[in-house]
Amino acid sequence: MKSRFLAENRWLLRLCSNAARFVGLLALLGTGTLLALIVVVAKMSGSIGTWETLRDPLLAAPLILFYGFLALVFAEFISYLLADEGEPRWILRHGDKVIYAYIVYSLVMTVQVALRTSNTPEAGGIDYHSVLNLSLLIVGSVVQVLIWVGIGIVLHKVVPIIRESKTLV
Repeated sequence: MKSRFLAENRWLLRLCSNAARFVGLLALLGTGTLLALIVVVAKMSGSIGTWETLRDPLLAAPLILFYGFLALVFAEFISYLLADEGEPRWILRHGDKVIYAYIVYSLVMTVQVALRTSNTPEAGGIDYHSVLNLSLLIVGSVVQVLIWVGIGIVLHKVVPIIRESKTLV
Protein backbone atom coordinates (compact mmCIF):
# COMPACT_ATOMS: atom_id res chain seq x y z
CA MET A 1 0.00 0.00 0.00
CA LYS A 2 1.56 3.21 -1.17
CA SER A 3 0.90 6.55 0.37
CA ARG A 4 -1.04 9.12 -1.59
CA PHE A 5 1.92 11.47 -1.60
CA LEU A 6 4.19 8.87 -3.20
CA ALA A 7 1.58 8.03 -5.82
CA GLU A 8 0.87 11.66 -6.76
CA ASN A 9 4.51 12.81 -6.83
CA ARG A 10 6.19 9.73 -8.26
CA TRP A 11 7.64 11.58 -11.26
CA LEU A 12 9.08 14.37 -9.10
CA LEU A 13 10.59 11.89 -6.64
CA ARG A 14 12.17 9.93 -9.50
CA LEU A 15 13.58 13.18 -10.90
CA CYS A 16 15.03 14.07 -7.48
CA SER A 17 16.46 10.57 -7.12
CA ASN A 18 18.10 10.67 -10.54
CA ALA A 19 19.48 14.17 -9.95
CA ALA A 20 20.91 13.17 -6.55
CA ARG A 21 22.45 10.03 -8.06
CA PHE A 22 24.04 12.11 -10.84
CA VAL A 23 25.45 14.68 -8.41
CA GLY A 24 26.74 11.95 -6.08
CA LEU A 25 28.49 10.03 -8.84
CA LEU A 26 29.86 13.26 -10.29
CA ALA A 27 31.30 14.21 -6.89
CA LEU A 28 32.88 10.78 -6.39
CA LEU A 29 34.31 10.40 -9.88
CA GLY A 30 35.24 14.07 -10.16
CA THR A 31 37.13 14.03 -6.86
CA GLY A 32 39.08 10.93 -7.82
CA THR A 33 39.91 12.32 -11.25
CA LEU A 34 40.88 15.71 -9.84
CA LEU A 35 43.16 14.18 -7.19
CA ALA A 36 44.83 11.96 -9.78
CA LEU A 37 45.33 14.98 -12.05
CA ILE A 38 46.82 17.04 -9.21
CA VAL A 39 49.24 14.26 -8.30
CA VAL A 40 50.29 13.80 -11.96
CA VAL A 41 50.83 17.54 -12.45
CA ALA A 42 52.76 17.79 -9.17
CA LYS A 43 54.89 14.80 -10.19
CA MET A 44 55.64 16.32 -13.60
CA SER A 45 56.54 19.69 -12.10
CA GLY A 46 58.80 18.07 -9.53
CA SER A 47 56.94 19.41 -6.49
CA ILE A 48 55.40 16.09 -5.43
CA GLY A 49 57.60 15.93 -2.34
CA THR A 50 56.25 19.11 -0.76
CA TRP A 51 53.25 18.79 1.52
CA GLU A 52 52.17 22.38 0.82
CA THR A 53 51.49 21.52 -2.82
CA LEU A 54 49.06 18.71 -2.05
CA ARG A 55 47.71 19.75 1.36
CA ASP A 56 44.61 21.70 0.36
CA PRO A 57 43.28 19.25 -2.27
CA LEU A 58 43.94 16.25 -0.04
CA LEU A 59 42.20 17.85 2.93
CA ALA A 60 39.20 18.97 0.86
CA ALA A 61 38.71 15.62 -0.89
CA PRO A 62 37.03 13.78 2.03
CA LEU A 63 34.48 16.58 2.35
CA ILE A 64 33.54 16.36 -1.32
CA LEU A 65 33.47 12.56 -1.12
CA PHE A 66 31.18 12.72 1.92
CA TYR A 67 28.67 14.92 0.16
CA GLY A 68 28.83 12.64 -2.88
CA PHE A 69 28.08 9.60 -0.70
CA LEU A 70 25.32 11.54 1.07
CA ALA A 71 23.72 12.37 -2.29
CA LEU A 72 23.87 8.67 -3.24
CA VAL A 73 22.28 7.69 0.09
CA PHE A 74 19.50 10.23 -0.53
CA ALA A 75 18.95 8.88 -4.07
CA GLU A 76 18.80 5.29 -2.82
CA PHE A 77 16.42 6.27 -0.03
CA ILE A 78 13.96 7.79 -2.50
CA SER A 79 14.34 4.83 -4.88
CA TYR A 80 13.73 2.44 -2.00
CA LEU A 81 10.59 4.33 -1.00
CA LEU A 82 9.27 4.13 -4.56
CA ALA A 83 10.11 0.43 -5.04
CA ASP A 84 7.41 -2.11 -4.34
CA GLU A 85 9.71 -4.81 -3.03
CA GLY A 86 13.32 -5.60 -2.48
CA GLU A 87 16.05 -4.97 0.00
CA PRO A 88 17.82 -1.66 0.43
CA ARG A 89 21.11 -1.43 -1.37
CA TRP A 90 24.46 -1.45 0.37
CA ILE A 91 24.90 2.31 0.48
CA LEU A 92 21.51 2.80 2.12
CA ARG A 93 22.12 0.03 4.65
CA HIS A 94 25.48 1.57 5.60
CA GLY A 95 24.68 5.26 5.15
CA ASP A 96 24.86 5.87 8.88
CA LYS A 97 28.42 4.56 8.94
CA VAL A 98 29.37 7.00 6.18
CA ILE A 99 27.94 9.80 8.31
CA TYR A 100 29.83 8.61 11.38
CA ALA A 101 33.08 8.48 9.38
CA TYR A 102 32.48 12.07 8.31
CA ILE A 103 31.95 13.03 11.95
CA VAL A 104 35.37 11.62 12.84
CA TYR A 105 36.93 13.48 9.91
CA SER A 106 35.19 16.70 10.96
CA LEU A 107 36.43 16.37 14.53
CA VAL A 108 40.00 15.71 13.39
CA MET A 109 39.91 18.77 11.13
CA THR A 110 38.45 20.88 13.95
CA VAL A 111 41.23 19.82 16.31
CA GLN A 112 43.80 20.58 13.63
CA VAL A 113 42.39 24.08 13.05
CA ALA A 114 42.07 24.66 16.78
CA LEU A 115 45.70 23.71 17.35
CA ARG A 116 46.82 25.93 14.51
CA THR A 117 44.74 28.81 15.88
CA SER A 118 45.91 28.39 19.46
CA ASN A 119 49.60 28.14 18.51
CA THR A 120 49.81 31.65 17.13
CA PRO A 121 52.52 33.43 19.10
CA GLU A 122 51.30 36.56 20.77
CA ALA A 123 53.41 39.03 22.66
CA GLY A 124 52.20 38.89 26.24
CA GLY A 125 48.66 38.76 27.60
CA ILE A 126 45.55 37.01 26.34
CA ASP A 127 44.44 37.56 22.80
CA TYR A 128 40.67 37.75 23.19
CA HIS A 129 40.17 37.71 19.43
CA SER A 130 41.74 34.26 19.06
CA VAL A 131 39.89 32.98 22.15
CA LEU A 132 36.60 34.10 20.59
CA ASN A 133 37.49 32.50 17.25
CA LEU A 134 38.50 29.28 18.98
CA SER A 135 35.33 29.10 21.07
CA LEU A 136 33.13 29.78 18.02
CA LEU A 137 34.96 27.05 16.12
CA ILE A 138 34.41 24.54 18.92
CA VAL A 139 30.75 25.45 19.46
CA GLY A 140 30.04 25.28 15.73
CA SER A 141 31.74 21.91 15.44
CA VAL A 142 29.88 20.47 18.43
CA VAL A 143 26.54 21.61 16.97
CA GLN A 144 27.45 20.16 13.57
CA VAL A 145 28.49 16.84 15.12
CA LEU A 146 25.26 16.60 17.12
CA ILE A 147 23.16 17.28 14.01
CA TRP A 148 25.02 14.64 11.97
CA VAL A 149 24.79 12.09 14.79
CA GLY A 150 21.03 12.69 14.90
CA ILE A 151 20.73 12.22 11.13
CA GLY A 152 22.80 9.01 11.34
CA ILE A 153 20.60 7.63 14.12
CA VAL A 154 17.40 8.49 12.24
CA LEU A 155 18.72 6.86 9.07
CA HIS A 156 19.75 3.77 11.03
CA LYS A 157 16.26 3.47 12.58
CA VAL A 158 14.08 4.43 9.58
CA VAL A 159 15.42 1.96 6.98
CA PRO A 160 14.41 -1.16 8.99
CA ILE A 161 10.98 0.37 9.65
CA ILE A 162 10.42 0.91 5.93
CA ARG A 163 11.70 -2.61 5.18
CA GLU A 164 9.27 -4.09 7.71
CA SER A 165 6.34 -2.05 6.43
CA LYS A 166 6.99 -3.34 2.90
CA THR A 167 6.86 -6.95 4.08
CA LEU A 168 3.55 -6.42 5.89
CA VAL A 169 1.72 -5.41 2.72
